[in-house]
Amino acid sequence: MDMLNEMLNKVPNILLIMSILNIVRHLYYFIQAWVKSDSENPEKYKVSTVSLWILSISIAYFLTFWF
Repeated sequence: MDMLNEMLNKVPNILLIMSILNIVRHLYYFIQAWVKSDSENPEKYKVSTVSLWILSISIAYFLTFWF
């Protein structure tokens, strides 16, 4: 039973790390699209619906942890 408690206590930490990695990934792609873009050839950062949901949940989880 003690081992199960230890595993369950690590789940929020793992979720936090995964959400931070997801946010960093989207920031990287956004900055990459922004740097490649110029006035003659604008490049938009496109996010699918599922990816947008996951990103919003990641941001919400990170902000909940932060505050």
